[in-house]
Amino acid sequence: MADNTQLPPPGGSAGYSSVAVQPGPERPGRALQLAGLLVVLGAVLGLVGGLVWAAAAPRVVYQVATLHPPTAYAVNPETSAFIAADGIYTFVALGGGALLGLAGYFLGVRKYGPVPLVGTVLGAIVAAFLAQWLGNLQSGSGSFNRVLSTSKPGTLLRAPITLGAHGALAFWPVAAALVAGGLELLSFMRARQARRSAAGPVPPPPPFGQPNHFGQFSQLHFPAESDGARPPWRSGPSVPPPGRFGVPGTDPPSAQGRTDA
Repeated sequence: MADNTQLPPPGGSAGYSSVAVQPGPERPGRALQLAGLLVVLGAVLGLVGGLVWAAAAPRVVYQVATLHPPTAYAVNPETSAFIAADGIYTFVALGGGALLGLAGYFLGVRKYGPVPLVGTVLGAIVAAFLAQWLGNLQSGSGSFNRVLSTSKPGTLLRAPITLGAHGALAFWPVAAALVAGGLELLSFMRARQARRSAAGPVPPPPPFGQPNHFGQFSQLHFPAESDGARPPWRSGPSVPPPGRFGVPGTDPPSAQGRTDA
């Protein structure tokens, strides 16, 4: 009667390989899901940033001059409201990008690597344009031209905010990438330092003729030819070492006189 306890499990090695391959597709799929979630989160932060920008940025006051055609002039041509609007948008972009970078790192970058980081950067780009669009719309850009065309000359109007320096849009993705990438770099450096500390110091080289910790023997060192001796792989008689005067086998005159005596 055969002993079934010694038989391999049904399916052989294929059963184990199928179980081991199952987690493979889940990891990229999960990373892509988190990347999409971070894009959506960036859009939400962009809308919130647009509302904050519209509420905090100062608006330029215009006075209606004529109605045919509708024309208005700034009451204070030297006002700093234009620069202040760009500056406030920059601070909003830095803060919103940093928050998105933190969320991207803790939600996906530290577990799944570059795919969630790409989603974080894309979400920050979406946030930049949404914040600009909503801030301009919330401050009255949709109705400003209609109010201007129907107002009497001398009426004061507050113009909607606009982003003069379009380079400020880049602060959203730059801040998000710096925060998420910087935290990932710090985590990598700490892990490498922990591995070095756990490995301990490197042992010193072994003495001559004994293998080191890598299983290699120490190198053999032979005297140089300047010492008067030839290495073992060189043929021919060895030359005696030079005397004090540079000639092989010579001695000082004082030593020769004592020998003759």
